[in-house]
Amino acid sequence: MHFHIKMQEKDRPLLEKVKNTLQCGVVYFQKERRANHCQCYRYTVSSQQNISEKIIPFFLKHPLQSVSKKKSFDMFRRIALLVKRRVHLTKKGIKQIRLLKSQMNQKTIGLA
Repeated sequence: MHFHIKMQEKDRPLLEKVKNTLQCGVVYFQKERRANHCQCYRYTVSSQQNISEKIIPFFLKHPLQSVSKKKSFDMFRRIALLVKRRVHLTKKGIKQIRLLKSQMNQKTIGLA
């Protein structure tokens, strides 16, 4: 599992602030090759321990305001719990995780 926040190049200081606040992860430049997309920076946390002990508690304490981001975070948290319980080591578990992941990062249509 990995936790990512991707922002435009001009917002790199915000990603650095997130990294410093959470005291984990890295910020790096992610070259964008797709047409009509701007260059960006990405904050990434790959440590399962940091995800379960820092990232998830932080966003439980400080909930996201966007309906779609809040839903994606809930799916992420549920997947992290499954991974922690080692459910991902079975075919059934992988299927369950893929189903949850398919519900992440979907735009909300209309007013939320």
